[in-house]
Amino acid sequence: MTLFNTLKNGAVKAASSYKQILLIWLTTIILVLAVGFPLRAFLNMILGSSMIVEKLNEGFDIGVAADIGRPFGALMASVSAGTFLLSIAGFFLMTFFAGGLFRRFTMAWGRQKVSDFLRASANNFLPYLKIALLMMLIIGAFTFVLIGLPGIITMAITGSQMPSGLLMYILYAMWILGMPVWLFVADASRRWIAATGSHKTFRALGAGFRALKEKFWLSYGTVLAVLVLNTAAVTAILWFAATSTPEKGIMVFLFFIATQAFFIIRLFMKAWRYASVCEAMQ
Repeated sequence: MTLFNTLKNGAVKAASSYKQILLIWLTTIILVLAVGFPLRAFLNMILGSSMIVEKLNEGFDIGVAADIGRPFGALMASVSAGTFLLSIAGFFLMTFFAGGLFRRFTMAWGRQKVSDFLRASANNFLPYLKIALLMMLIIGAFTFVLIGLPGIITMAITGSQMPSGLLMYILYAMWILGMPVWLFVADASRRWIAATGSHKTFRALGAGFRALKEKFWLSYGTVLAVLVLNTAAVTAILWFAATSTPEKGIMVFLFFIATQAFFIIRLFMKAWRYASVCEAMQ
């Protein structure tokens, strides 16, 4: 199978899983609102109808912290804690739903009901979590060996506070080009679990590495292509959020709709990667 056909078939499978993607989006929205509403209430309690809101509309001013006083520290602590909780919850949530998506993409025929999707997500959660944690350790070691250790040596030799130079830029590029390898191994391992029903994590990782070895260029190119498009989508989202933030009225609602559409596209890109990896392994 060619790279184009792999990506095309993966895109078709991802698009046909729109119900699952919308369910993930809805669950994520509920999670964000569960954290966001208390923070908003706390912010309104601190700011009220003061002139500070108008100052913030004109741009961030460090003097605002002095105007708010002691509650500013509590506000920042709440925001930090909320962000941390959202990150952890999001990690577990995406790991959970990955089980259902991979089960969907390994089905030879038939449709997947929402109940089957949730059942597969729950059934595969623990082995998928183990794979995610192991891959985080592998990527962490890869990052330390390729960037961290040379950076420490470079700073020790040059006496600079930040690693720099042509060698470091080459290592950064090698790190970026190496990431599709680890992502494919992780996805291929999860695909093996979904296809076989086995929950043996290390056997799944072994199957992932074997799949990479058997079809290296197709496997690598598949993940790299999706990552490039995903990076472009993320860049577009960040640019839109930075340049199109409205102040009030109907534009706020339209801005919310646009950002959610971008987020659904991000979920589709993730599902596309999963489906394309499953296609590449056939």
